[in-house]
Parts: sequence; structure tokens; C-alpha cells
Amino acid sequence: QMCIRDRSTWGPNTDSQQKQDTEADTELMKKAKEEINRSFQDLLLDEELNNFWINVIELVTILNDHFPSALTAHSPIFARLQPILESFLIIYKIFNEEEVVEDRRHRVTVRRDTAPKKAISKIANVDLVENQGEQPSVLSIRDLKLEINDLFRVMVERNRKVINLMVKQNIGLLSDSLNIVVRKMPQILDFENKKKHFRSEMDTIRGERHYRSLDIRVSRNNIFQDSFAQLAHKSANEMKAKLHVNFIGEEGEDAGGLTREWFVQLSREIFNPDYALFKTNVNGVTFMPSPHSNVNQHHLQYFKFVGRIVAKALMDNHQLDAYFTRSFYKHILGQPLTYHDMEDIDPSYYKNLKWILENDVSPLELNFSYEDNTFDQHVIIDLIPNGRNILVTEENKQDYVREICYAKMAKDIKAQIEAFLDGFHELIPAHLIAIFDSKELELMISGLPDIDLQDLKDNTEYHNYSRDSAQVKWFWEVIETFDQQSKAAFLQFVTGTSKVPLEGFKALRGIGGVQRFSIHKAYDSNRLPTAHTCFNQLDLPEYPTKEVLMEKLVLSINEGREGFHGFR
Repeated sequence: QMCIRDRSTWGPNTDSQQKQDTEADTELMKKAKEEINRSFQDLLLDEELNNFWINVIELVTILNDHFPSALTAHSPIFARLQPILESFLIIYKIFNEEEVVEDRRHRVTVRRDTAPKKAISKIANVDLVENQGEQPSVLSIRDLKLEINDLFRVMVERNRKVINLMVKQNIGLLSDSLNIVVRKMPQILDFENKKKHFRSEMDTIRGERHYRSLDIRVSRNNIFQDSFAQLAHKSANEMKAKLHVNFIGEEGEDAGGLTREWFVQLSREIFNPDYALFKTNVNGVTFMPSPHSNVNQHHLQYFKFVGRIVAKALMDNHQLDAYFTRSFYKHILGQPLTYHDMEDIDPSYYKNLKWILENDVSPLELNFSYEDNTFDQHVIIDLIPNGRNILVTEENKQDYVREICYAKMAKDIKAQIEAFLDGFHELIPAHLIAIFDSKELELMISGLPDIDLQDLKDNTEYHNYSRDSAQVKWFWEVIETFDQQSKAAFLQFVTGTSKVPLEGFKALRGIGGVQRFSIHKAYDSNRLPTAHTCFNQLDLPEYPTKEVLMEKLVLSINEGREGFHGFR
């Protein structure tokens, strides 16, 4: 208010004078913001207040480790912590305020620093992926003299449980005082809270306008082309309307069932080899854009259409029969790739890359190029300028691994990814979908699987264990206590995807074709269980009790989910 002068007192004015006044107002506003930021910086750097925040971190750490029952929604400790934590986040939010613009059309806040919506994901340096570092221990926090951003990170991470309880009670906090958590550290939020926030924001985006219904009539035998012809030319606002589907030659009104059926059938047709849009991974389970889709002259129009359909399904809370590679989910999320993502595409190739990183490459005489054999044509492609004449050495082998992975997961399909994202982001803003990780996005797109545990048991093989081993019995008892979401997370952990084969677990596929789930005995009981997704294999240590097994297994499944890792 002190910066905006009362225009009601103005008399006749020239364009030049109005421009000068606007510039003056802008300068006053800038100075006011600088003064506010200085005040909050002084507040945040106050030693007594800083010690108070650290005391809160230490208290919550002790409660989490020794008195977890004290941090429940109805406990007096939670009631006391809630306003303290909310105050810290509000102060940090003001101090860390980013330039924002109000998108009145969508009624959502969009950051100016949001990446271009068509940008494909980058790839992290190998050494950064392997050396992400650990969080400081509670005892070291005071000695480290944490910067405000580090203090925020530790405060939020240690208060993960409290924050999720707060959000569960009031999802609106994620659009208000806790919005800084969504923007900076969404990985600490529970999947259910993320889903509710996403649904709330989608309702807000669509709720301001009253769109007419979107009616289409399609043939089951030509569902892709009919749908494309009727929807590809629609505007983004028209695509937000409620969809009504009728199948040609069939009677009946669409009360929701026909639309659900249309999404499932259309999603299967997207992967029809006749369109040459997608290719499967080596296991034949998940899909990614084909680098040779340009044999279809309309491929980029189709990719934009597919992006719209995936976004429309998410917006309307419908599921698709579509499972993508981990790297493609990351492109949708705008999250960086790592060379580990190659394992989901080709486990053998990934194994070779790991060997390169861990051994002397001099005898291999590799260079910075790779061969592509398509339609009986042999082509050498340089990874860097003149790459075919640059040898891979011990000094540059990390660069080689990064470049070859980036080529296969991003650069070779850049146009396809950009076309898909162009359609996708017409309906869903980039910053909103980015709250999920790749495994959560798979569940958002494809839904929670219906897992028949008895079928999984009947099709499990054991190595150095038997069906009657105590650890095996405890394992199945633990899995039976899981809810549907936890079972899906377990399936992703051991197989790499939540997809259940149509023929049941007897048809579970791995690197060698059909490869049933197997449990192998591991002999170090201090280790966590580990999974080898290319073999659908779980290495389960010989734990002394069921309680220890449950704790280690749950921790391993949760640790196996990718999160922020500092590369957003």
C-alpha cells in the first residue's frame, strides 16, 4: 500500500508521465521487498531463534526414534509442534520468495523459473549419482552452522511425519502455508497426500469455467484413428470438458463405464506396432518412444495426441493400460535421468556400463560413438563432435557413460518427447505433476494393481530357502499385512513395475523371458533386503525375528523409491 500511489487524485496525464509513474512504483516496490527480505534475514540469522529451530529438530528426532506414539494426530505434542513448524515454513517461504505470476485463467500460481514445458530431462553426472552424501546427524547440526536452506531441508525431513499429519487433516495447507514444501521437497509427502493435492489443484484448474461436454463417437475397430480425428483439433479448454463416449453400432448412454472402457482400449492401441510410435524394453513389459517412429509421417502429431490422452486420463481420474520405462516417466516429471535408468530398458547393457565404470577400459578401445542398425542400414553416430575418433579412457569414461545413456534415453527421441510433453502440458502444468516420483506416476497413470498373493506364492521359487523356512513364512505374513498401495510398492521394488501379467504371476517376465519371482537367501543379517528387477529376484537375509524382517523390508522398499536426491 505504501508503494502504490492513489490514482484517484491524478488529473489528465500523458502516456509518458504514466510510464514514469509506473517505473517509480516498481522501484518503490522493489525497495520495499528488499527491506522486508533484510528484516527476515536478520530474524532467521538470530542466534537464539536459530537455536530454537535446532531444538525443535532434536526434539522431533528423539520422539521419532524413541517415542513414535507421541507423534499422532491427537497427541498434545503434535498440537504444540504444528504452529511452531508452520511458523518456520511461513518465515522461510517469505525469505525464499520466488518471482511468481498469477495465472488468472487457471487460478494457480506459476513460477517464472519453471522449465520450458517441452524441455526433455537432463542426465546427472555419474559421480554425483554415486556420491549424494548423507544428512548431518543431530549431534552435528549445531557445529555445522547450517545455512538457512540446509536448515529448511533438515527441519522438513525430520518433521516428515508431523507435516504429513498436518496435511492429512487439512489438504489446503499445501496450497497455503506449506506450499513451500510442495515446491522444494515434495518427496517427503506421503503418496496419498500428493494425490489429494493433485486432485484439488486439478479441480481448481478446471472449476473456474463451465465447459460444455466433450462428445465423441468411435468404432471399436478403429478407436485410435477415430479418437485422433475428433480430439486432435480441440483446444486445451475444450479438452477439459467432461468426456462422453459412444461406440458406433452400440446402444446405451455413457454413465462413465464407456469412458473408462475407451481409455483402456485406446491406451492399448497406442502401442500398436503398426503405428511405430513406441518400442518395448528388453523384457517386453514397459514402453518408451521409438527413435525410428519417423517412418510414420504423422508421428509427432500422434505423440502430441498421446500426451493429451495421458493428461486427460490423469485429470479425469481414469486409468490406462499403459506402462512406460522409468526414464520416460522422468521426462514427464521433468526430473533428471541417471545411468541407472538404463537398467529398466536393457539390463545387460546396463551391466556392461557398470563394468566400464568399475574396471580399466583401456583394452576395449571404445570411442565416443555407437552403432545403429535400422532397416538393414548400418550407421555410426557420434556422441560428441568427431566422437568416433576420440578414445574412451579412464579419465573420460564417466563422460562416455553419461553421453551414451543420454543419447539412448533422451537425445535420440528428443522430438518425440517434446511432442508428447507439448500435448501433456496443455492440460497439466509441469510444476504440478512434478510432485510425484516415477513410481508414483506409474500408479497415477495405471492405477493400483490387483495383486493375488496366493498366485504370487504359488509361482515363487526359493534358493537356499524352502517354503517352510521361518524367514519365508515371516516374509509372506508381513506381505499379507500390506495394504494395496504397499503391495504395489513391493511389486515395483522387486520387478521394476506394478504391472501384473494378464496370465498371472506364472507369466512374469525378466531378462531371459518368463522368469518367476524368486527369493534367495542372503547371509549378512545386518544388510537390507535387495532386489534385482531384471531377474525378479529378492535377496532376503536370514533375520532372527519377524519384527526385524518387517522393519528391514519396509525400509528397503521405501529406500528403493527414488526421490529428490538434490537434482531437481
